[in-house]
Amino acid sequence: MALCADAVAGWHAAWLTALGLRSAADDDAWRALDRAPHIYFTAITLRRDTPAEAVADAPGAVCDSWQTIDLEPFGFRDWRHEPWFLCPPSEPSDHKLPPELEIVRVATAKEVEELEAVSVRGFGKEDDTIEPGTIHSPAILDDPRMVLWLGRVEGKPIGGAMSYRTDEAVGIFGVTTIASLRRRGYGTALTRAAMLADSGLPSILAPSPEGEGVYRRLGFEHVGELRIWSRQT
Repeated sequence: MALCADAVAGWHAAWLTALGLRSAADDDAWRALDRAPHIYFTAITLRRDTPAEAVADAPGAVCDSWQTIDLEPFGFRDWRHEPWFLCPPSEPSDHKLPPELEIVRVATAKEVEELEAVSVRGFGKEDDTIEPGTIHSPAILDDPRMVLWLGRVEGKPIGGAMSYRTDEAVGIFGVTTIASLRRRGYGTALTRAAMLADSGLPSILAPSPEGEGVYRRLGFEHVGELRIWSRQT
């Protein structure tokens, strides 16, 4: 579980830094110090015995990594529970991509823009748009621990994924495919790329209910649960 919490905190810290926003961590928790886009947590517990008071002043959503704190007295509601999945280290796969799919390891500011735009479309509606740099900044390319993946079909972006490598695990985030092109193996292929099998490290993620079957087929196992606390409105 500590592997999961550390990877999630590292991923958040990296993106906020790229956006020019501050964060800090101690033994108990990671916290955002500046107002962040709504897709990000504002605090993440890093130990099973982190006290609620350590994250009680968070301005937005809190990741309770072990489901061990009660934030209701501090104005939060128990919003959602998600599983932690872990896949042991695996050998690089010779699994063939769908022939029409190209997976690009993002290396330019323009490709970060493409990934940001297709992520918004994948997690929302296909005609959703966003001002470039609103949630994902090209400055992330300066962080060697972050690897971004862009899926294209016929030259057009159709999905994406992200890898964040700690010393002990690879965190997989933001795996998505636009709705009209799902169930074609694209999400599976992007996940395989994001697992960074050459690293020799286990992979962790927190799947949506729709994605659980895909990840189980890739060798992931359910190892715990997180809880998301959100501010009462």
